[in-house]
Amino acid sequence: MAQLVKPPPKYSPFEWHRSNNKNYNNAETERSGAEKLQSESKRLTDETDEITRFTQEDVNKKLAQRLRELNFWKDEVQSQLQAVDNEIETLLKHKAKLENSLESTEHPKSVTTSCLTYREGREGIDMVHDDVEINLLKEVEVIDGVRSVLIRTLEQTIEQIRRLRSAKYFLQKDVADKNAAISIDNTCHSLSNKDSDIHFYEGVTADPVRPPTAQVPGEYAVTPADWSNYSDANIKKAECEKQASVTLRSVIMGVIEQTCNDLLIQCRNVDLSLKKRVEECSNAKERLVAHLEKVECEIDSMEGNIYKLKAAIEEKLAPLKVAHTRLAHRGQRPNIELTRDSAQYQLVNEVQAIEQSIAALEVQLEASEGSLKGLLRNQIDLKEDIRIKTKSLHIDKDLCQDLRATIDYAYY
Repeated sequence: MAQLVKPPPKYSPFEWHRSNNKNYNNAETERSGAEKLQSESKRLTDETDEITRFTQEDVNKKLAQRLRELNFWKDEVQSQLQAVDNEIETLLKHKAKLENSLESTEHPKSVTTSCLTYREGREGIDMVHDDVEINLLKEVEVIDGVRSVLIRTLEQTIEQIRRLRSAKYFLQKDVADKNAAISIDNTCHSLSNKDSDIHFYEGVTADPVRPPTAQVPGEYAVTPADWSNYSDANIKKAECEKQASVTLRSVIMGVIEQTCNDLLIQCRNVDLSLKKRVEECSNAKERLVAHLEKVECEIDSMEGNIYKLKAAIEEKLAPLKVAHTRLAHRGQRPNIELTRDSAQYQLVNEVQAIEQSIAALEVQLEASEGSLKGLLRNQIDLKEDIRIKTKSLHIDKDLCQDLRATIDYAYY
């Protein structure tokens, strides 16, 4: 048998009024809460809009200020970079002067060495350790000393150029980084809320991490003080190297001037001593030639004297033979006729006188022949000395002086 459907519950009037009052109260409460929430939402919206506008304007100001700082430091670094670049070019020119000066000593060194070698070809008494040789040896020492100073200064210059280029590298890197930062901050400064190229990015509020190639220590982005100190340090380092380069340039010019003066003074000393030696040797040769002419003239005279002495002796032989023959014949007189008369005595005296004359002439002849031999030896010695002097003059004048005339320190 089917069940009967139960009728809905019945409420009393009191319950009905209570339910209505409850709904009224709930609606009033919710409406009042909603009105307060809407009022708070409007206030919060207005406040956050103001905060957002203010912070965005403040960021724009900070970006503009940052751009001014970037441009200021970029200009400072760029100015120092230009100054360093100019200093490098100037120092390179001074380096070229040093290299030219060093190269200019090669020919004088070769000339001096050649002169010393030539003068080793002198002979005999002319192998003198004279002022020319002393000054030539000193010139070799001066040139070697000058080359040592120039090489040492050139090495210092090369090192200074390296240091300047190192400073230039850091300045260029700093300028490039600042140009990149200026480009980025210019882009950031120009962004607005209406731009289409704006997006959300994850992790942008965390501290940025520098790449391993960064030129400053530490892992995270530097502070503004570190940032400005970095550029200031680069500028100060570059300025220090530039001042060192300026000082070195002054030293270079002083070294070039002093070494050039030393070379010129010693070159002049060698040339003067060589000129004096040539004059001395030339005068000695002329005197030797004059003495040779006198000796040769004396030889001719002595040969004539010897010829006359021999002729005089020869002339005495015939009278001596006559006297000897007379005495021999008179010695054959017979008996009482073999008398020692005046004729006999005179013949004996004649023989003795002629023999004494011949002896005296022979003594004179022997002395004359000895003198002739001495003159001939002296002639040979004079000719040999003249030959030696001629060779020495050829070495000092024709070889050394002509070769030294090619020395020119005008481009030192």
